[in-house]
Amino acid sequence: MRDPRPGLAWSRGRVARRRAYADWMASAAWHRRREAWRNQWVDAHGTEPFCVICGGAWTLRGGDLHHRTYARLGHEWFTDVISLCRPCHDRLHQIMESTPAWRKMGRRHATDLIVTTLAVRHATREGVGDG
Repeated sequence: MRDPRPGLAWSRGRVARRRAYADWMASAAWHRRREAWRNQWVDAHGTEPFCVICGGAWTLRGGDLHHRTYARLGHEWFTDVISLCRPCHDRLHQIMESTPAWRKMGRRHATDLIVTTLAVRHATREGVGDG
């Protein structure tokens, strides 16, 4: 379970929610859901999943599924999560947790905006579109 940012304290309710989330993420059921998500991706796209920010490889062992919403935690829809490599997932959380403004706009919206911004930055650095 991630610790609160320095200088912040979490309420008992927040601690309980974070504990429940950590327990879910460590469960065999979550690992089965990740496998099902990967299979659904392959069926839908005909390719292995990849990081939606940098395009790098995503695997069940080495990739993360970032929750765009916690509304259906434990019963996630395919679109509730996105595939990210660990470095891009860490970067997304650094940005999302950098200011309360991201939390105020809602997790799904904030995630989508940050992912789009990071993907554009990555493409620009890699010279994509420099035809």
